[in-house]
Amino acid sequence: MGQTILQSGQFFAFVLLFIMTSTGLASPASIPSYDVSTTGIAPNPFRVYVIQDDSKSLTIDEIASGRIEGALTSSRFYLKSTEINYWFIFTLENNSSKSVNRIVRFDEPFTEQASIYYRQGASWHEESAGLEVPLEKRHIYNRNPIFLVTLAPGEAKTVYLKLQSNYGMLTIGLYCEKPQIFLNWELLQTAIYMFYFGAASALLIYNLFLFFALNERLYLYYFLHGFTYIAWVLLYSGFDLYLGIDKNLHYKLNPITNFALIFLALFTRRLLQTKVNFPKIDKILIGIASAALLLGIASFFDVRYYQYLSFLGLLAYLFFMFLAVYAMLKGITLSGSYLLSMGLYFSGIILLALLLMDLIPYSLFTRYFYIPGSLAELTIFSLVLAYRIKLLQNQNTRFQQQLIETEREAKVRLEVKVAERTEALKQANEELARIAMKDGLTGLANRRFLDKRLRDEWQRLKREQGLLAVILCDIDYFKQFNDHYGHQGGDECLVKVAQTLQHGLQRPGDLATRYGGEEFLILLPNTDIQGAAITAERLRSAVEALAIKHPKSDTTYVTMSFGVAAASPHEGKSPEHLVSVADEALYRAKDQGRNRVVISK
Repeated sequence: MGQTILQSGQFFAFVLLFIMTSTGLASPASIPSYDVSTTGIAPNPFRVYVIQDDSKSLTIDEIASGRIEGALTSSRFYLKSTEINYWFIFTLENNSSKSVNRIVRFDEPFTEQASIYYRQGASWHEESAGLEVPLEKRHIYNRNPIFLVTLAPGEAKTVYLKLQSNYGMLTIGLYCEKPQIFLNWELLQTAIYMFYFGAASALLIYNLFLFFALNERLYLYYFLHGFTYIAWVLLYSGFDLYLGIDKNLHYKLNPITNFALIFLALFTRRLLQTKVNFPKIDKILIGIASAALLLGIASFFDVRYYQYLSFLGLLAYLFFMFLAVYAMLKGITLSGSYLLSMGLYFSGIILLALLLMDLIPYSLFTRYFYIPGSLAELTIFSLVLAYRIKLLQNQNTRFQQQLIETEREAKVRLEVKVAERTEALKQANEELARIAMKDGLTGLANRRFLDKRLRDEWQRLKREQGLLAVILCDIDYFKQFNDHYGHQGGDECLVKVAQTLQHGLQRPGDLATRYGGEEFLILLPNTDIQGAAITAERLRSAVEALAIKHPKSDTTYVTMSFGVAAASPHEGKSPEHLVSVADEALYRAKDQGRNRVVISK
């Protein structure tokens, strides 16, 4: 008997393992679950289940099997290595009676590979983004990896996100939010970046003209530093992808960041005259520039070396801050202005470097302060450098007027770019709104769209004194069908029935919708009750002809019951009353034996 018990235990253990594997769960007790019925996942960061694949060879089936150990961690995650595939796992639940769409996204563009997986019927739904996928081939046209997840009423989906980056030692955040919130944030970011690029470019053009006018290398170094820094911001923010730059070129352009550090070191040497005033410090500045150049060359051939720039940049900018204070104490000309302008700029860069190395917590301030810091530095130093040519102002009046006109044109171009981006985001919002009107499983119009269409048709036919007929129908013994075949079989049945109802409508104005669960509602404008009954009988026969096996039904195959009602909207009734009359007819059809059409009294 003990052997029998042991064999039974092994059998049930095998069955449990099979269920875990087939349902796509990885350690279910550890996977966080979030109700996103009314909003996204808040607050952020939130907890996710993470599996680190050091071999970079695990498949989604292996990850979802529950046999790979992981750990709970924050959705803001530190990518310590380029040789690891990271899997983020969590469950989204829709406990409402309506379908919902949610945006799942990473907030940085520097991932080589970013893919999403979740069960869709018997197979895995997969989408990919990241630098390996050009923008025009992504499901959502955006610089960051972004995915749209649709949840039917009462549905729960376990989401698996695979991430791999060729940039190591960086942090990245994961978000789940409503589409409108994402669009608003993306619009704000775009406006800020476009303003920065426009304003910074105008200031750089100003300094470039100063170089041409004075032919002094100090202004050239400053211009080149600002230009390479803006190019780095363009690359780091991912906006270069909108210019058609592919993955390989994106990686090849990364060493431009090193040149920003090189030209800053050369500018500092010339402004503070370190070769004369601080010979030993001057050698350190040359060493910083040389190290940045070597690291840039290495990064050009292998982008994974780029991760070490964070360490070099952090040490270099801390040294520049020390040098500015030391030079001011020594009374070096313009050292005070250097400290003022570079203080904000260096602070933003240092905060960003510490954040990327996971040494300080994430906030909007630590993540984005480098933008206003850089703009303040460009603005202040433009004024400081202009002070050096105060005596030449009268001779350069016409030249300055040209600069003002250039700045105006740059601002106009900025406004045009912002307007274009705003229009693109508006179109994306409209597309998301259109998707929100469809039922995620059957593809028919959902309840939200039905309510609006029913009101509109009612008002139109009320003005035209026409007739509106509705057919309310549902699948007979569907609960027993679900119990017998499971939810996957039930979903497949719903899809086939929905397609049959849709194809059975013959007029463009007729509308088939999913009313809820196994119920469907059909609108027939300008149709009397006899015509609606004929349509209902045609649909009933079409569903019956599918011959979907149903052992728990009286007929042994899937059938539907139909309730038909019609009304003249101008007679004073309400559309809700019309639906309730059709519901009563449907009830009588069920009561009379199912698989029939009953007309309202």
